[in-house]
Amino acid sequence: MLIGAVVGGWLLLRPDDGGRPPGAFEREDRLPTLKRKPTPSVAPVKLRAITGDQLCAAVPDAFRKSLVTDGRYGGKDASTGAATESEKRAACSWSDNKMDVGGGVLGHRSLSISVEARSGERENAVERAKRRFADDKKAHERRVNVRDGKRVDGRTSGSAFGELTQLQYGDESYSQSSIGHSGLKAAVHIRQGPWLIKVEYGGSNRSGAKYPTGDEVRAAANKVAEHVTAEMAKDAGKVRIDGPCGILTVKNVESAFFPAVSGPSVGTNDGRIKQTACTWNIREQVKHEPGQEFTARGGELTARVVDWGGGDTGSAFQFDRDAKKYDRYRAQGGIGNEVTHTTFEAREEISGLGEKAFAVESATTRPKEPDRKPTREILVKVLSGEKTIEFTFRGTTTGGGVVEAPGYQEPVFDPAAARKAVMEVAKPFVDGVK
Repeated sequence: MLIGAVVGGWLLLRPDDGGRPPGAFEREDRLPTLKRKPTPSVAPVKLRAITGDQLCAAVPDAFRKSLVTDGRYGGKDASTGAATESEKRAACSWSDNKMDVGGGVLGHRSLSISVEARSGERENAVERAKRRFADDKKAHERRVNVRDGKRVDGRTSGSAFGELTQLQYGDESYSQSSIGHSGLKAAVHIRQGPWLIKVEYGGSNRSGAKYPTGDEVRAAANKVAEHVTAEMAKDAGKVRIDGPCGILTVKNVESAFFPAVSGPSVGTNDGRIKQTACTWNIREQVKHEPGQEFTARGGELTARVVDWGGGDTGSAFQFDRDAKKYDRYRAQGGIGNEVTHTTFEAREEISGLGEKAFAVESATTRPKEPDRKPTREILVKVLSGEKTIEFTFRGTTTGGGVVEAPGYQEPVFDPAAARKAVMEVAKPFVDGVK
């Protein structure tokens, strides 16, 4: 149950009469076992490229710092989904847990932005955005439990949601204020062509008034929405992936594994400990006739770079701690609970990769589903200067094809093939990070 607001706080959810002018993405099942049927084609919609860093840059720095400062107890996160012709996603967020909000008051403030667009076989990106926007708006209307500053659901605790306020951004837009465990927030929801855009801003205070004012958070979220919609109206052309995630090309990953590869999706955090994660989705393309059932080998490859910044608890300390951790996990028979249980093979030292490196194979089972096959993974950990670099591949490496074809084999994880492929991408990636 989310922490409830005091009765007086509900008044903060009431939008001012003259009110005018993001998150987690929807995930859909992408398992490689498919049975396809012919579907009608729809007119495609071209989607501009967008990255998390571009979203961050859309908000002028001086204005953003007036909303969320750069503090020791916060930071910036940016993420970019693996881009395809039919799907683009990106997000950016800032937070500060001990921000000076004025008058000697410390508070928590956070700002998040997310954008997404996706088309499918039955609807193009604009049609999907219209449908999703309408569905979301109905859902947000249904959860309203504060009207004219008064709780109307008969409860005195729990999350409080104000009425929707229509805005003038994009093709359609509205905002909704809420009070919950993370404080008072205003969320702006926008449909702009094929894009679904969400901006959320708010927080709470450690002393004085428990929350910032409703007018304050709504005005801030609206202003950010203005900047973001202006950015998304541009034709950005091609976007170059910088940093560690730009070291490997799709062809590099396909050469080590197999076609086809999409990505990378990129996640960064520029806090005291700087982190970058790059993820490639790998799914073999299987030739098949419409309606034929088939399976495809594939999985997910992730490279994670952490810059520890030196000191007694720097990269060498973290590397050695992880090595001991996996040794301990193996010695105790694995880790887990009643939902999942993971066992580990003996850790193996690797030479010729960074200063030090090791590999570990693991298998995860579900005790309540004994007939379900284990999920297999290989991890390669590398120490390189003040950084640790971790590669993981989870999925299948052999088998697959049309199920009714002669000699068909179900996709499986071959440890030797997986390790060979990961090592093939690890060497140039580590060299590039240096």
